[in-house]
Amino acid sequence: MLQLCADPVLGVSMRNVTVLRLDLLGGSAPGNKVFKLRGSLRAAQARGIKRILSFGGAWSNHLHALAAVGAELDLETVGVVRGAETETPALEDMRRWGMQIVPVSRETYRRRFDSDWLADLEQRHAPCLVVPEGGAGADGLRGCLEIADMVNRSGRIFSRVLVPVGTGTTLAGLIAGLRGSPEVFGVAALKGARDLEERVQEYLHASGLPARVSWQIIHDAHCGGFARTSAELRAFMLAFESVQRLPLEPVYTGKMLYALHSRLAQGRWAEDEPVLVVHTGGLQGRRGYAWLG
Repeated sequence: MLQLCADPVLGVSMRNVTVLRLDLLGGSAPGNKVFKLRGSLRAAQARGIKRILSFGGAWSNHLHALAAVGAELDLETVGVVRGAETETPALEDMRRWGMQIVPVSRETYRRRFDSDWLADLEQRHAPCLVVPEGGAGADGLRGCLEIADMVNRSGRIFSRVLVPVGTGTTLAGLIAGLRGSPEVFGVAALKGARDLEERVQEYLHASGLPARVSWQIIHDAHCGGFARTSAELRAFMLAFESVQRLPLEPVYTGKMLYALHSRLAQGRWAEDEPVLVVHTGGLQGRRGYAWLG
């Protein structure tokens, strides 16, 4: 855990903010994605399966982590990639780690929840385990319980805990595993994803675990939509990194800390309340934003 320094960021002190740095954990692709994969890896091992297939975009942190873990554990991996007509450094990494890339059109990719298409993919790549996009679901939640355990073992008490939200799986793992009475906030990276609360409840139900703390999702910090940025977000991230010397990326962690900074600046949250933010990694994605250097 890293305690942020007291020097103000754009006039706001973040001295009582602690960062859980998952970006330093997880091997070749550090961050929360490795934790989300652990449940699926255990399921594959139990069934004697050594090939895992999943879905994502050309910059997907999830596929990037899956390819890295596959290389480390001598597993075969298959990535069904949305609109992969453009080569990216992330795809280059995945191929170098041995992942088989299956490019599909955006229209075809929308079928990733279609049971018939999933059955066809599973048959074509059999024997394999199909993991949902982003590692979403009960297996992913169970892996993220380990993140909650890190916080519990620290013995630290926080008024609030913030985590970026894509699928909602890491958030679900935290609210199922955290002890004490922190208020947990997920910061949505997507615009208009008003079904996220329902998805989190579905993951909890499927895992048989209840929410142990109060929680809600912040929907006003998406800065234009998934992987998009605004002038305000860019200014905040550059100022934050200059002061704190902590790298962020603009898809998830940048928006989470921007949401926190905005609430502190507006006086909606007090600066003297201890806050924990979960740095979910994904720093490989910085390579897609020239303004970050």
